[in-house]
Amino acid sequence: MEFGIETAITRRIFLPCILCIPWSFPALGQAEALPDFEREVKPVLAKRCYGCHGAEKQKGKLRLDTMSTDLLKDPRSAERWHEVRAVINLGEMPPEDEPKLTAEERRVILDWLNPTIERAVKLRQSKGGRVVVRRLNRNEYQNTLSDLLGVQLDYTRDFPPDGVSPDGMLNNGSSLQMSDIQLEFYMAAARAALDRVIVTEQEPKVFRHRFTKSTDGGFPDGVQGANDLGRHRQFIVRMKNDYPEQGAFRIRTAVRVELPEKKGPVPRLRVRVGYRPDTLVDMGTLAELDLHEGGEHELEFVGRIENFPLPVRGQGKYPGLVVMLSNAYDEFSQTGKTQQREITGEDGKKKKIWVHGEDYPRLHVEWLEFEGPFFDQWPPEEHRRILFPSHLRETREKAYVRKVLKSFLSRAWRRPVSRKEVRRYAGFYRKLRSEFPDLESALRETLVMALVAPDFLYLLEPAGGESRPLTAHELASRLSYFLWNTMPDDELRTLADSGVLLNGTTLSAQVVRMVTDERANRFIDTFVEQWLDIDAMNRVEVDTKVHPAFGRNKRIDHLRELIRREPVEFFGEILRQNLSAENFIRSDFVMLNDALARHYRFDGVHGGAFRPVSTKLQSPEAKAKRGGLLTQSAILLGASTGGDSHIIKRAVFLRERLLDDPPDPPPPNVPELETTEPGLAKLSIREQLKHHNNDPACSDCHRGIDGWGLAMEEYDALGQWRTEITRKLPDGKLIKLPVETLAKLPDGREVDGMEALKEYLITERREQFARAFVVKLLTYALGRSLEFSDEKHIDALTRRFTDDNLRVQSLVQSIVTSEVFRTK
Repeated sequence: MEFGIETAITRRIFLPCILCIPWSFPALGQAEALPDFEREVKPVLAKRCYGCHGAEKQKGKLRLDTMSTDLLKDPRSAERWHEVRAVINLGEMPPEDEPKLTAEERRVILDWLNPTIERAVKLRQSKGGRVVVRRLNRNEYQNTLSDLLGVQLDYTRDFPPDGVSPDGMLNNGSSLQMSDIQLEFYMAAARAALDRVIVTEQEPKVFRHRFTKSTDGGFPDGVQGANDLGRHRQFIVRMKNDYPEQGAFRIRTAVRVELPEKKGPVPRLRVRVGYRPDTLVDMGTLAELDLHEGGEHELEFVGRIENFPLPVRGQGKYPGLVVMLSNAYDEFSQTGKTQQREITGEDGKKKKIWVHGEDYPRLHVEWLEFEGPFFDQWPPEEHRRILFPSHLRETREKAYVRKVLKSFLSRAWRRPVSRKEVRRYAGFYRKLRSEFPDLESALRETLVMALVAPDFLYLLEPAGGESRPLTAHELASRLSYFLWNTMPDDELRTLADSGVLLNGTTLSAQVVRMVTDERANRFIDTFVEQWLDIDAMNRVEVDTKVHPAFGRNKRIDHLRELIRREPVEFFGEILRQNLSAENFIRSDFVMLNDALARHYRFDGVHGGAFRPVSTKLQSPEAKAKRGGLLTQSAILLGASTGGDSHIIKRAVFLRERLLDDPPDPPPPNVPELETTEPGLAKLSIREQLKHHNNDPACSDCHRGIDGWGLAMEEYDALGQWRTEITRKLPDGKLIKLPVETLAKLPDGREVDGMEALKEYLITERREQFARAFVVKLLTYALGRSLEFSDEKHIDALTRRFTDDNLRVQSLVQSIVTSEVFRTK
């Protein structure tokens, strides 16, 4: 009897009992209800388990005959026995080539394991599962400082990367350590931020420019300056000397839209700011938007000039700040008749221009205005929010400073501050005051110290030895860092001040408000990235010999970003519409824009913005090929070699990310599946696996892996559906092989292809998937790894989740209102 057991606690702690075995746990202290281990349980284990997990063999690095049975005193053994129970309950052990446990054998083992594990859980409830403090990670720090100061700048550019927890999360308190060097980064970031926000100089000169035509005739790669935007035609203006290097700026423009008579493509205006040092163009994108209505549009865009590439004054062949407007539709479109025509320019010289057919969405720039630095009054709003106008400033400086500090500290520290805390920082200000020329400079340095205090850098939830309910302000912070990755806003703080936030109905209403707010995009992006390891796709280099179309794409980085965005947009749609999590397995819609639709060969999708697209409106072939996470290019590319699919990586992704059931790591010195041995590279994947699995050390592991990956073989490395496999041989030649998708899963069930795999997951593994998703989301929400003491909460949340048809926003509400979320 073999158990495939990972050493990490996250391996199997929370898997469901899909065989619906009733668990009834006797109360603590009722030892007489347990079977006698030596007399009843051990003989069963010796007969059915010790052969693979005993003195001679320890498959899965597990030895049962010597493992402690005192789960109360040995937490590590408790974890291992918990994993043993999980694989028995899942029906995965004994393996299919061994006789199944009899009903009596199962009863004896589980009647001992269930209450024993429950006692271990209760023993640890008062000790485990709590993180007293958690440092803000990079994203949280960036968002918090931006929202606190009201200025969007890159505050974390030079920060070291955050530690990744065993759960794959970047907000786990145990992995977010602090060092002296890191504290120096925080000090520098706080000082640079406040230098931008609190101003001491006089009102700066404002530069204003108006353009009615391009000031540059062209750029590299054949780009021409023009008012009519199209392929290789952009509106380009340059400000050689009169432009700001700090502060907000505003661009206003009037554009005329001419749409094709037939409903279809729409222009997409892109606004970029930067400079041209020589043959290169260094630009940052300020905005992109689809223009669906014809006629003239007046548009306004605001940004911070520090966030864009800036030229060095007096250097470069092409000095000055550049603003460019382009029709982004044309850059990625492969439709529409576009050709070159020779004309005579105003200077009498002949040149070639690009002209477009009738089906092309036209965009004409009437004028553009630039203003910067841009502010409504001086000092700007972000300065006045901290150093607000008050008669106390001139008459009673000490009282004014205390008032400023109380306001700033309570917002920065996300809680009310005491008079003692305000006095301490006011005393620090008084010591500094004589060293600085003005009040603003001394206060700026004082506030720097507030931004490197633990109260700002950490989510502080002080607690003694016993767990306790969170206070209203602690709950507000936990909620906002869960759903927004940032500090509470004014509404949450007001609800916390009154204590109303502690009401369950109020909490549920806040969840609805918060997930519909644009700040929820921060949570959606970071959670999906960590849950699904989306960044894996960026660690794969596409083999352009196998996929030449990808190599010919001049905007590979753009396509990669769209591929990365798809699962994020997909999750966001499911969350905000409160759809079932079953859509993660199988859905009748996909999230696409025009460029990604072309990648998937979908018809009728226009515009650069993502939107839900029904698969029902596509051809029967396209409908069957898409839907759910497992058919998305980000997932399939990340689990590929870059040239072809990788069935092991895909299987591991499914088991680890969707079922919370990661397989064991391979034994040492086991060869890779890919091989350059003559002849093997020409074999089908099934034949390669058969050869690979001749090694007993390989076959044991692959029995629980191969089937999952084989069922996904219809999709290539880029996530495109295929009817044959293109493989590159060691000598560089390409061969074609048939696609094989008939697969046998660990429980003996056979599935043939992706649709059959989805059906199996929905019908046979629904409970396991539901529990796995609860574990992932709860882990992220709490900012810590889950432990035995959390199991009762996971059970309750999973039951409610499944009873509610797996609706995702409802699960978020259940987590936020749960005891475990509201308890320290």
